[in-house]
Amino acid sequence: MARILLIDDEQMMHVLFADVVTELGHELTVAGTLAEAWPLLEALQHDVIFLDVLLPDGNGIEELDRYKSLPWAPEVIVITSYGESSGAASVLEQGGWEYLTKPLTVDKIEQSVRDVVTYREHRVVLPGAGKRPVGIAGSSAKLLRCLAKVDDIAHTDVTAMIHGETGTGKELIARAVHDRSRRASRPFVTLDCASLSPTLVASQLFGHVRGAYTGADRSRNGVIAQAHTGTLFMDEIGELPLEMQASFLRVLETGRYRPVGSQGEQESDFRLVTATNRDLEEMSRLGLFRNDLLYRLQGATLTLPPLRDRLEDLESIVRFHLDKACGSSDGCTKEISEEFWATLRAYSWPGNVRELKHAVLRALGAAKDGPVIYSRHLPTHVRIKAVQQTLDSGERLSAPLLRSGQKLFPRLKDYRDKAEREYVKLLLEKSGCNMKQAATLAGVSRGYLYELLKKHGVKR
Repeated sequence: MARILLIDDEQMMHVLFADVVTELGHELTVAGTLAEAWPLLEALQHDVIFLDVLLPDGNGIEELDRYKSLPWAPEVIVITSYGESSGAASVLEQGGWEYLTKPLTVDKIEQSVRDVVTYREHRVVLPGAGKRPVGIAGSSAKLLRCLAKVDDIAHTDVTAMIHGETGTGKELIARAVHDRSRRASRPFVTLDCASLSPTLVASQLFGHVRGAYTGADRSRNGVIAQAHTGTLFMDEIGELPLEMQASFLRVLETGRYRPVGSQGEQESDFRLVTATNRDLEEMSRLGLFRNDLLYRLQGATLTLPPLRDRLEDLESIVRFHLDKACGSSDGCTKEISEEFWATLRAYSWPGNVRELKHAVLRALGAAKDGPVIYSRHLPTHVRIKAVQQTLDSGERLSAPLLRSGQKLFPRLKDYRDKAEREYVKLLLEKSGCNMKQAATLAGVSRGYLYELLKKHGVKR
């Protein structure tokens, strides 16, 4: 028997779901608001959540991340009174099970319940599933959603592709997929396609026999042979030479390859995981990457968020690397100043976690034996950029007030109201009108933020 939670303020939906769910032998709990749902969810740990979008106290989709981040990872099905392709895409990208449009029929509800409950009952939990991957710090909803998808991908043996900017941790995620898979005890072989030698790329992939070319004084296995029974991780797959892509596609389709200079073929059973920071679909349209290979590589996909989109993880990442660098069982004993944290939060981190790690380690070294790590210990370019970005934000915030052309000095209340209104508008712009993210950035509750919108007549 599964526990199902319906969050919807329509009484008719409560009656309809009660009939269907109880008939199927499951337990139903209903809530009319997001606030009412949360204590029920924490107490009963429901397996499945049917979530309406337009609720009296907020937008249901904005809670999806929060629900999917729960330890028992309930499946979430979003239901709405109207259909919108962008809304459906958002739900699926955030790990939602399905996006349904009202009016719902008994048959549709019954089918959805059957499908999602059957999936939950037949899931196989692999060794290591749910455990924190080595080297990854943070607990933001975006990161936890990625880690949950790692477990899903590890459960299969299909080719997987990891998208993400440079420095987001794609190799760590690939390693986590391997460590959670049935191939965990077998080899994990890495190849950086960006560093492939144009003249030796075939040898690096397929290996070669002795005498295959000048200087080949002995036979050597390529990465495909080395990864036999294990996982081959190919980083920067977009850099794989176009002339080599057809041969590599054949290996993926047949499991067979021919070492350079060999007369016969060999076999290799490996799971392929790739990573890229490039738009391979655009490259395919431009004729720079084969369509058929791209389709073959996208058996399962995962996108890592840039650090600037999960700044709530910044402190965890910093402390993780400081503790690791200090090497003490008690971790790093240095105090970290507030100005240090402020500078880190003001910087945009184009190099993502990798850049943050190196900046923090440089700061630790610059602090030497001092008891406190200050902003001045950070690399100069980080401090300069952080100051510039802070000033730019300040100029944007104050510009409407300074150019208002008022001859009389404004009253404090009027000045404050204008600044507050401008702040709220910029906050919505920064968060993409995501109220949950906006509230987090502002350090206020969503209820208070809704009050500010109403007070200043700001529309989302």
